[in-house]
Amino acid sequence: MNEQTLLLTQGDLQQCGAADIEVVGKALEDCFVAHEAGQFTAPPSSFLKRPECPHVADRIIGLAGHLGGSFDIEGLKWIASAHQNPARGLPRANAVIVLNDPDTRLPLAIMEGGLISAMRTAVVQALAARYLARPDSTVLGLVGAGRIGALSVWAICQWFPGLRDIRVFDLSEARAEACCQHLQKLGLAATTVSNFEAALAPADIALTATTAYEPWATPACFKSGSLFLNVSLMDPVFETVSLADKIVVDDWEQCIHSDRVLARMHRAGLVDRESVHAEFGEIITGNKLGREHADERIFFNPFGLAIEDLAVAKVVYDRAVKAGLGTPIHLVDKEWDVLF
Repeated sequence: MNEQTLLLTQGDLQQCGAADIEVVGKALEDCFVAHEAGQFTAPPSSFLKRPECPHVADRIIGLAGHLGGSFDIEGLKWIASAHQNPARGLPRANAVIVLNDPDTRLPLAIMEGGLISAMRTAVVQALAARYLARPDSTVLGLVGAGRIGALSVWAICQWFPGLRDIRVFDLSEARAEACCQHLQKLGLAATTVSNFEAALAPADIALTATTAYEPWATPACFKSGSLFLNVSLMDPVFETVSLADKIVVDDWEQCIHSDRVLARMHRAGLVDRESVHAEFGEIITGNKLGREHADERIFFNPFGLAIEDLAVAKVVYDRAVKAGLGTPIHLVDKEWDVLF
């Protein structure tokens, strides 16, 4: 029985593979396999929103879960976001992940969660591209040039070296330019464009990662044969989603109990479970087919599950223990006598 809690900083996590796309990708594939087998518990997320902070990105979310299979771990991601933080020189989002022993429920680890949260978000998009995009894709369009957008582009390009035209648009020209400069330093052919349709209309892989709360991506943004990766809460108008030959989600029940585009379409009676081709675990296990034809339009709308974070966190924790990294601390004593 482990009575110590391991404290892991972002530096510790980087040394343990949290920024390695192959390590994170394998953990996520195994996670989706466990999800497809029903080896998980994922209660509804807990949202903290204050009325005086109405922006969609001003929130704290608590995501708890249990992941079985080869992981057998419980835990929580506590992720906070403030949309004004980038202007303050701070990251928009920050997170803490707690892992608990599934038997004793004692805390095994407390770790910085921002890196894991960002990497799993980006690598899920790359996995979706691997299973759902055309292998000969050459054009990637990004709208929303923040950290998640840039990281997702980088992750996709690791598995799609043929992407020779990366088009970036953001409402902030400076942010779009900074994103392109960063991607160019990584050897990627990224350029800014003047509007969102110029980024998405020619794209074989269209990626939206904005904080928009109202839809804006028109049907022209979803060309025949493309994969539309909707990372954000709300980007495509209903008519754009309706063009899809296949809709793929990570978890249907979680999606419809959110305020994402599919949830809004579900409430409007425009989409139901029968309209959704597959959950992503069904694709990975081969229980459902991914792309079958070059001209298919496929829409991928992941909710983002706590078990995805827990999967990556557990793999990284195991690697940290093996490498002797992190700082062991005692949070829980066998007995306490403050009152008795």
